[in-house]
Amino acid sequence: MAGTPNRAENQRDPYVTAGDRAYLIGTQDGDFPDLGGHVRGEMGGLWLHPIKLIDGFWATIVEGDTGREVTLSKSPRFINYPHGNRFRYGLVLDSLEVERFQFSPDGQAGVVVQYKFINSAARPRNLSLRLSVKPDLLPVWFSDQIGIKDAGDTVSWLTSNSLFAARDREHPWFLVWGATQPGARLVNQPDSLPTSSHSLSVDARGSATVTFVFAGSTTTRKQAENAWSYLARHHAQLLETKHAHYASILQRARIRIPDQRLQEVYSWVRINAEWLVRDVPGIGRGLSGGLMEYPWWFGTDASYSLQALMATGDFALVKQTLRLLRSQSAKANGNGRILHEVTTNGGVSNPGNTQETAQFIYTVGRFLQWSGDLDFAREMYPAMTQGLHWLLSDMDRNGNLFPEGYGIMEVLGLNKEVIDVAVYTQLALEGAARVAGALGDVQAAARYREQAAQLATRINQRFWLENEVSYGDFYGTREEAIGVAEGAIKQINLKGAEEVTERDRQSIGFYQELRRKWSGLPDTTRAWITNENWVIVTPVETGIAPRDRAIRLLDRIRKENVGEYGPYLSATDKQAMMTISTGVQAVAEAKYGRMDQALWYVDKIVQTFNRKLPGSISEMMPDYGCFTIAWTSYGIVVPLILHVFGIEPDAPNQTVILDPKLPSDWEDISIEDLPIGNNLISFSRARTGRGVEYTVAARDTGWKFRLKGVALPGAKYFLNGKPVSAPAGEIALSGRKNHLLVVP
Repeated sequence: MAGTPNRAENQRDPYVTAGDRAYLIGTQDGDFPDLGGHVRGEMGGLWLHPIKLIDGFWATIVEGDTGREVTLSKSPRFINYPHGNRFRYGLVLDSLEVERFQFSPDGQAGVVVQYKFINSAARPRNLSLRLSVKPDLLPVWFSDQIGIKDAGDTVSWLTSNSLFAARDREHPWFLVWGATQPGARLVNQPDSLPTSSHSLSVDARGSATVTFVFAGSTTTRKQAENAWSYLARHHAQLLETKHAHYASILQRARIRIPDQRLQEVYSWVRINAEWLVRDVPGIGRGLSGGLMEYPWWFGTDASYSLQALMATGDFALVKQTLRLLRSQSAKANGNGRILHEVTTNGGVSNPGNTQETAQFIYTVGRFLQWSGDLDFAREMYPAMTQGLHWLLSDMDRNGNLFPEGYGIMEVLGLNKEVIDVAVYTQLALEGAARVAGALGDVQAAARYREQAAQLATRINQRFWLENEVSYGDFYGTREEAIGVAEGAIKQINLKGAEEVTERDRQSIGFYQELRRKWSGLPDTTRAWITNENWVIVTPVETGIAPRDRAIRLLDRIRKENVGEYGPYLSATDKQAMMTISTGVQAVAEAKYGRMDQALWYVDKIVQTFNRKLPGSISEMMPDYGCFTIAWTSYGIVVPLILHVFGIEPDAPNQTVILDPKLPSDWEDISIEDLPIGNNLISFSRARTGRGVEYTVAARDTGWKFRLKGVALPGAKYFLNGKPVSAPAGEIALSGRKNHLLVVP
């Protein structure tokens, strides 16, 4: 995939040079200002989790013949590639251009930075490149709370191999950096950053490159030196490997659709997910939340992101992430509860909101459908059963199948029987039933199915508010409702008087009026709407809402509670919008076959592509929060793969349902090399001069396919050239390749 250039107005916005072990964050003009909030001003620079290595580096060029000196301070052009980044500084001296390219090899504890000098003059150039580096060895966010304190650093010059080495005074954290070419010398500048000087000659109308390697270790300096040496020797090969890896991602589950912009975004959200893989020795490997503020792991985020990963065939990363969440949750909680957030040194800031356990269970069940991996299902089954026990005993004190506790919307006081917890618990029971059945636990499977059916009925009976045409935020008593309103007021006031906006004051007035109104009502137990959070659509997203009810709710949300980029997080506040809430709304529309409406929401996400970082989408719409976030993929991949292409896998039984539902102005679509189980599936639909043609191909034999939705009034059907019937608009297929022609 070609690189994507930035816009001039984005030069001070951040980028990432991504690797699963190390990554580098700076701004798109090539600088390294203080960035981020979790560790204030320290979220940029070079990270080798669970530690930071450097704040940044800065280069100066000195021309030997003239003594002219130029600092490479601002790059007017930034180009982002899946595998790395390029800064084009342009002409910095007469007839001399400079570029900087950098990448982070996967599986390696460092990054590679190359300066290329392009001489268009008819004379050779003798130059010196000075590189100044600001080391800053410090631990990841939340370290103080688990007893890890930062200390000062020491820096030394290793004369024998012309490298710098730094270490933290109190911890075994080490950094080594320098050029791969020999002959560097130390530049002594009192009270300045460690600086090295590197001489080079550039031929007339030629070019020359200086390569730097930064490497680190959380154990020994020897390990950091070995990492540096390996990168110095093999960086060219490692770059080729990285190219090939990203090419393989784009080849897997590749699609062709009429909307070229959406097709491009589909490719990039899969690349973005790869940028967010964190591999930390002693903790695990898995898909993190987002950069730059959330480079660690989350229960909620993963539950959405992994739906996209499994629907595009990255089964290995799905398993790694689920294993990490299970192991870290067991360590932190030990009772089946899945944690909300764990940092790269194992610090748990929140042991888990209730819905995260339900989402984890459902995700494991869903993964079995895609992968057919019974061994992994067997491995995860104890965590699933323990999690369900926690949900339906510890967190369901009144035994009504509605677990209590906080859900996705962490609104102060809303730790009740909330809608998303109930809905995702219903999905968890279905997922557990699926896994139990596949593993032969017949009694448990029947029990889980019965509870899932009961819970779906109860959600629709008790959460639905006909007068409001909405599901409630939570189910509870009048006093609990009043408490939720008071909690919302308190949460706003926690900002402090100077931070409270006029919109906040309006919200306080709204909640005060709710509190007054509810205080005069009978003390009944029922559903209540406080914030009308975006999660009220979850019964529609998951398909348990009756169709008439679902359509009315979707239409009302679109009319009343949708901003420029999708549904507001809270219809009360009508402020923030996020890719995940817009993505869930798209999935909800698609679940009921409303593909034009679904693609309308998907396009809202697409419109924010490239706003900040070329090739990526911001967390908060249109252009703030994390500059890349994993769960955006849910709102792009799931509507396309599960609904437009209509792919519903049953890998344990080697069966796939294909039920495409196209937007009104689409005709030709295809997907190739989609992993389902151990097989690779390809599927296409095209309108030709002969009629509508479908092809279904599989790498392996022994699989069965059900092609649905092919009915046309009065049509004739030809399967592999032979006439067939299509009862109820469905055709059964088998074998490695099938072609169906529908002639109107």
